[in-house]
Amino acid sequence: MKISGFFLIIMFLFNTAIISAQPFDMISVSDPVLEDLRFLSLVSGRPFLSFSPPLSPWEVRNFLDSIDENELSPPARQAYFRVQERLTPRANLSSSYGIFSAFFNFNSTVKARFRFNTDVNEYPQNPNIAPIAAFPVRMFFADMLQLYFEPGFSMRPARYRLNTFDLNIPRGYDYYDETMPLRAFGAAGGSWWNFMIGRDRLFWGTGHTGSLMFNDNSQYFDFARLSFFGHRFKYSLVINQLPLRLTHELFGIPQSDFNLWANDNNLSRSNHRYFYLHRFDFTISDRLSISIMEGVMVGDSAIELRYLNPLMIFHNFFSWEYYDRNWTPPDTLPGDNWGPGDLTGSILSIELNWNIINSLAVYGQFVMNSFDLPWYTNSPPNSLGYLAGIQSAHSFNNWASVFFLEFVYTDPFFGILGSPFASFIQQNRYRQYYFIGFPRDTISITLGARFFNNDSLNFSARFSWIANGQFNEENLIWNWQRSDEARNARTPTGIPEHSFILSLNAGWKIHQFVVLGANLTGIASVNNRHEPGKTAVGGQASLSVSFRY
Repeated sequence: MKISGFFLIIMFLFNTAIISAQPFDMISVSDPVLEDLRFLSLVSGRPFLSFSPPLSPWEVRNFLDSIDENELSPPARQAYFRVQERLTPRANLSSSYGIFSAFFNFNSTVKARFRFNTDVNEYPQNPNIAPIAAFPVRMFFADMLQLYFEPGFSMRPARYRLNTFDLNIPRGYDYYDETMPLRAFGAAGGSWWNFMIGRDRLFWGTGHTGSLMFNDNSQYFDFARLSFFGHRFKYSLVINQLPLRLTHELFGIPQSDFNLWANDNNLSRSNHRYFYLHRFDFTISDRLSISIMEGVMVGDSAIELRYLNPLMIFHNFFSWEYYDRNWTPPDTLPGDNWGPGDLTGSILSIELNWNIINSLAVYGQFVMNSFDLPWYTNSPPNSLGYLAGIQSAHSFNNWASVFFLEFVYTDPFFGILGSPFASFIQQNRYRQYYFIGFPRDTISITLGARFFNNDSLNFSARFSWIANGQFNEENLIWNWQRSDEARNARTPTGIPEHSFILSLNAGWKIHQFVVLGANLTGIASVNNRHEPGKTAVGGQASLSVSFRY
């Protein structure tokens, strides 16, 4: 009888799951619904608990529950319904049986780009590469588990560099990105938790021009993340694996002088490099949210349990004491005061979002890697970053608009610490280096506006002034050292390049499956890098056709 009763309970729960199951579909960085969430948070005056996608559908439902849709303007109500609709995934090709379902999609984008002057740097420096063909496959098990993978054909980042004219179509094997699939993960979750492991893009924060913590520079991160959340609190643990294979480009020296490969004990081939991060999100009131993040980059070590402590700060401050400082830069590097480098580096971040009134908000982010102690003569240089902005929204008829003004500042050695293994950089399989956060040695001010009518028409414009110092090179270079010169360096260093950039964008959804896009960007570069002491004028234009089925 007891056994029979047990099986009856199991069958009841199984049948209930079949009846009530809705697919558990994670919302990734590339999803356009994120713009609707930002807009809804702004116009409603309700802070979204944590802008740290990928997001689970339950997090979005909690946010929608806090909004009274009857108080929304017509454009805001349309955005509200688009977000609701996104929580129920759809596909024209699908299959289901009981609690299992599979959705199949096809995406394709053809993009033509033209550059007016090759002596003016491309903008942005790390553009996202739309695949010429992608085949997303989503498999769901009840309302708790998702498996996602996206085979596709896209350009290698190293080849997607604009000369005069280019397409996003691989023209040979050397142009094809072999890192396939770029996106693939497993995710599970419920009304108060979620877990995700695999490969996807990351962008954390509410910045319009970038993020100091996780910026959208590279095409993907390999990570595992565990989150617990309610309506007013969220805790996240993230582990990123970031292999680093050192090359001469990282040090800015000729390949013929690069002798690091001669010694197998120099960690040049190590895959044991992990970035551990904890994030705490709070909504202090119905209009204010604060996020605190702490993390540590650890080289030459397998995954360690102590960094999984929910309050890692008790360990990471002195973590360098537990690792041999057994890495020294190549002898060919200039400078007399390099010394052995630490294999660990710490990071602390505070993020604030304050909806002052409906449709008006301020936001900011502060990130610190290291702080110069004036009484300590051997102190490392400052490694700090600041982001601050104000934004407002307006609606008229069926149109909506968002305006913003944003400021970003990063120190000359922001993200660059005592060794490449401790620094907050990453590398793809083609040995290209990227900053995890916003590039260093930069000051930027951007004024932007976006207008949209439902999801059918959108126009946007941005005007930016960007000052890049000598340490913000076109290619990332590791050149950190303990010296008075480094400690006294101020952004922008050397003879800075000042860029004035005006960018205009338009998008038109002409059919349920077809979207047209256009961009026109003009750039005036003072003290141009390619022509020192001169002012160069250039820019670029692009046209794209996207098909989504």
